[in-house]
Amino acid sequence: NLSSGYGQDGQPDPKESFAIGPYDPLSGSMPIQWPANPVAFKAEWLLYYQHMERLAAHMMRLFALGLDLPETWFDAKIDRHRSALRALNYPENTNQPQPGAVRAGAHTDYGSLTILYQDSTGGLQVRDRANQWCNVSPLPDSFVINIGDLMAMWTNDAWVSTLHRVVNPVLPTGVKAPPRRQSIAFFHNINADCTVETIPTCVSVGKPSKYPAVNAWDWLLAKHQASMAASQQYAKN
Repeated sequence: NLSSGYGQDGQPDPKESFAIGPYDPLSGSMPIQWPANPVAFKAEWLLYYQHMERLAAHMMRLFALGLDLPETWFDAKIDRHRSALRALNYPENTNQPQPGAVRAGAHTDYGSLTILYQDSTGGLQVRDRANQWCNVSPLPDSFVINIGDLMAMWTNDAWVSTLHRVVNPVLPTGVKAPPRRQSIAFFHNINADCTVETIPTCVSVGKPSKYPAVNAWDWLLAKHQASMAASQQYAKN
C-alpha cells in the first residue's frame, strides 16, 4: 500500500509488477534476476532501460540549467545511479469497486524524477496546490514526468514532489467494472552514496533551507519499508 508511508492504512494496492534495478555493477546493486521466457525479454527490457537512462540524464542537465547551475552539476551524482524500471499491471476488476477504492494509494515518488508511460485507460491523478485531485489524461506517444522527493529537497520545494494516485476511471454507461490498466515507470534514483542538501541557488536570507542533509539510499530504503509495512501486516491478518 503506497499510501502507508503517509499515515494512511488500508488493503494492499490491487496491482502486479515486474521491476529491475540497474544493470551496471558500479551502482553496487545485486545482479538482476531475469525470467527465462520470453526469450527476447531481457534484451528488450535493457534497451528500454537504457533509453530511459539517457533521457533522465538529459533531463537532469536541463534541470541544472533551470536551477542556475552549471549544466553538468548533477553528472557526478548520477553516474552510478540505482534507477528502477517497473511495469505495472492493474488487472480488470470483475466486480464493481467499493466506494473510495483506489488502484494505487496516494504517494510521492522517492528519488529525483520519474518517467511514466501509460496506456489509454486513465485513472492517474495528481493533487494540485489547492489540494484538489486532477486527472492526468493519457496522451498518445507521450510521457508523464514527475518530480521526486529528493529533487524537492534539493530545490527547497521550489519544485514540488507531486502527490499522486491511481483511481478507478469513470466508466461508460452500462460498464460496471474498470478495465485493465498498464503502465511502465522509470524511477530515476541518484547514486546511493550521494548526500542531498539544499542547492545554494535555492536558499536565501528570506528562504532558508527546509531540509537537513540526507543520504540518498537511506531515504529510499526508509520510504520503501514504510510502504511495505502495511501490506505485510494485512497479510498476517
